[in-house]
Amino acid sequence: MAAPLPASAATPQPSLPQTAAAQAAANWLAGQITPGGYIASTTSPGTANIDATANAVYALAASGVDLGQATAALTYLEAHVNAYVTVSLADGPGQLALLILDAHAMGVSPSSFGGTDLVARLVATQRTSGTDAGLFGVQDPSFDGSYRQGLSLAALAVGGVTTGATVTSAEAWLTGQQCPDGGWTSYINSSNPCNGKPANFAGPDTNSTALAVQGLEAQHALSVSSAKSALRFLTRGEDADGGWGYEPNSPKTAGSTDPDSTALVLQALLSLGASPSSAKLTKGSTDPVAALLSFQIPSGSGFGAFDFPGSNVPNLLATYQVAPALAGVTVAYDLGSPALTKVAPSRGVVAGGTTIHLTGTGLVEVGSVVFGSKAATSFTVNSSTSITAVAPAGTAGTVDVRVTSPAGTSPVTSADYFTYKG
Repeated sequence: MAAPLPASAATPQPSLPQTAAAQAAANWLAGQITPGGYIASTTSPGTANIDATANAVYALAASGVDLGQATAALTYLEAHVNAYVTVSLADGPGQLALLILDAHAMGVSPSSFGGTDLVARLVATQRTSGTDAGLFGVQDPSFDGSYRQGLSLAALAVGGVTTGATVTSAEAWLTGQQCPDGGWTSYINSSNPCNGKPANFAGPDTNSTALAVQGLEAQHALSVSSAKSALRFLTRGEDADGGWGYEPNSPKTAGSTDPDSTALVLQALLSLGASPSSAKLTKGSTDPVAALLSFQIPSGSGFGAFDFPGSNVPNLLATYQVAPALAGVTVAYDLGSPALTKVAPSRGVVAGGTTIHLTGTGLVEVGSVVFGSKAATSFTVNSSTSITAVAPAGTAGTVDVRVTSPAGTSPVTSADYFTYKG
């Protein structure tokens, strides 16, 4: 049985979502979009920063802010798909994945986006032979292998591709990259092994781990043991100020935490059903959400944007990566709270004792299962999507089955009904 993470014991810490902060960040981003529908490059005046534009669309959609600007930017992206996704003369899986996530978030079909099928193009990038069979993209994976694989799996999930050889081999490749300590390196090879030293920017890192977790979770392919191992890695890798840098426990000096790494880890915690306000993640008087909010610019022309340590000026990358996390959504656009989609069987005797299989999402950290107002006699978490529970005694009639994790309680829906027969 999964034990819940304890809630913060001292002063209550901020939790997710942080709607006002997310909207302020998104408003600043919307202001960066030109009348042409793109964010301008700072290095090549008059041209578009297409990557920033694509990320801004996702941030605006996740925050529910200025969807008119988001639509204008999405239209620009539809007209420039090839210019964006071409990396080293081939389709880049990370770029295709982000466009799929943009389309999904904006209610547009990713299979018919700017005259192209983004999902089919992403699938076509997968390697089918060799050491890295299952990896998306022909490009060198040394610096982004696990990251782009996690992003691609999340994109395929929202694109409706959750079964078949493509997904199975992709999951196997990414699962095989997990290190013994629970983290992921950018790519496990002789130059970046699991035992690489963080001081040398080697070994498992928070960004690769966060995306690997979210991609596998989106596909319901992260086992309980792997999920708990990843959670331990992220928990142990937290900096003393409550946030995360790219490297776990990055040199324990002031300024090692950065906002974008902290945001990615928060999204991974949400996907695992873990609370960022738990005692395990609280450092003195602060916690990860408070640490992240400390980077937000409180006034002036940069109001709402996020800066990097010591800069005190708006940072585009930090702001578009932080906004979705503050809005409380994962990369796959799921909320962190657990949810139930099926109760089987949905009927049992009033004496109790019926074995029930619960299907849903975000179930890894579930700490309680109730039938109406009565706790399950027992339950076992099988995976992030499956729980086996034994119904308690009840009275004739229909009740809602609800599960609770540190991230919240599953909402009441018609999918969670259980009927006691007299």
